[in-house]
Amino acid sequence: MENHQIITRIDHNDPRCKAAVAAEQRLFALYGLDYTVHFVEMEEPNLCLRVLEVGEGRPLLMVPGGAGDAVFFAPIMAQLKGWRVIAINRPGGGMSDGVDHRRVDVRRLAVNTLRTVADHFGLDRVPIVCNSMGGLWSFWYALEYPERVSQMVQMGCPALFLDTSAPFFMRLLSVPGINSLVVKAMQPKSEAAALDGLRFQGSSREDIDRMPQEIAAAAYHFFNLPTYLDTWKTLVSAVASLRGANPRYALPAEELARVQQPVQFIWGANDPFGSLYVARQAAQIIPNARLHEMNTGHLPFLDQPEETGRVIRQFLAEDGQ
Repeated sequence: MENHQIITRIDHNDPRCKAAVAAEQRLFALYGLDYTVHFVEMEEPNLCLRVLEVGEGRPLLMVPGGAGDAVFFAPIMAQLKGWRVIAINRPGGGMSDGVDHRRVDVRRLAVNTLRTVADHFGLDRVPIVCNSMGGLWSFWYALEYPERVSQMVQMGCPALFLDTSAPFFMRLLSVPGINSLVVKAMQPKSEAAALDGLRFQGSSREDIDRMPQEIAAAAYHFFNLPTYLDTWKTLVSAVASLRGANPRYALPAEELARVQQPVQFIWGANDPFGSLYVARQAAQIIPNARLHEMNTGHLPFLDQPEETGRVIRQFLAEDGQ
């Protein structure tokens, strides 16, 4: 994406892609997860999404945060046996084609991405489990197509939520020149260092140390994919500035008040994207929302997957369909 075309096609024969697939396979095998890879074509914009299907049972849609890599949902997928999980790799993440987010309407991209995948898999009405930027995308989809979303689980603070924004170091990605240096610093130089960045997302040293080496290997290889650097730079540049969230894409209280679905927030006390005060506000604004507070950072599904899974299972058991 160095010449900043709108779409960047992924070459799955690229050695970096092959190494990422191998790391993904090892991680899913560790958790006893068999999975199928699907390639789903979008029309607007015209790109190919790489989607993972895991398990059998009632369908469940998963939408990741960060650069859009679904592989890191493996620990929480293992907690959701009995569900047919459809996990989207957002554009630019997880070997989905890349997109220059500055040259598209990000909200339209989000809604089209989720709708395209839902149509492909025949998901007329489905619960969604999501994190961070994936949480924002899921709220946008639920607001536009309320009849197609039965329940939502928001793990961690959704992006651009109730006057929040990314932490300052991440907002530096919106500054030309500086962003190239910052994003390269985010790219791990070895598997041993691949999880160090979780400290900036509020994960404790103890939680990081408990994570298996296979997660670190996946992080190293997925964070070195050819679309990784530009996905981060163009996404943050589109939705935020050094001052905070781009008002065009912020999710304010008046929109949250229109959310019809039951929402389960799972929120860490150390989440640098939004405090528990924000979480408690959200639980009051959304008509049918509840909050589970945890001693984690922004990624409770990685920090403490067992507790996160228990809360999700209990919530989903309350049939929203």
